Amino acid sequence: MFVKDIARKKHIAKNAFIYENGTPVRALYALRRGIAKVYDSRQVLQGVVFPGQVMGADELFSGEHQYSVQAATDAEVCELKNTHFYHFSQITHDFTQFIIDILSRSAREKQRFISVLVQSDGVQKVGEFIQLMVDINREYGYGQRVLELPLSKKELAQLLGISQSTLARAFDSLEAQRKVVVNKKELVVLDEGKC
Repeated sequence: MFVKDIARKKHIAKNAFIYENGTPVRALYALRRGIAKVYDSRQVLQGVVFPGQVMGADELFSGEHQYSVQAATDAEVCELKNTHFYHFSQITHDFTQFIIDILSRSAREKQRFISVLVQSDGVQKVGEFIQLMVDINREYGYGQRVLELPLSKKELAQLLGISQSTLARAFDSLEAQRKVVVNKKELVVLDEGKC
């Protein structure tokens, strides 16, 4: 029973919450399949989670979740209950390093996203966001050419802090440079070197 609880796989239906703001912090969640959206307590979109990324690592210090994470597509998560951290560290000598790696990677990914947000040029901001998605997918062993993006253009513009017209111009510019092809729910990256 203990081993089953250590890393339980859970299927999450599209639009269902993986966890919600104000609920107790009980686990770390690794997204195995699908995409999730992160909202703050005012329901403002704060980020997107891609396969391989871990959710909840920055909230372990708190008794309650500060954010809500909602499945943007049908998803599958691997749940690692925090009540088992100590027990797991006793039977697996690399567990402490594993947790340190998770926290470090999570902090690095958030810093890279902040670096995208501080770009002043809209085309550069959108290009850097696409590059960030490519890099994350590459790092976690997923395909980098076709990127699923289950966000509306309004949500993506909100996430990047730009207007929808700026987002449209950025996509037009990147398509004209033959770096991407923008479809309704996916981006096809033509130049994986740099967007």
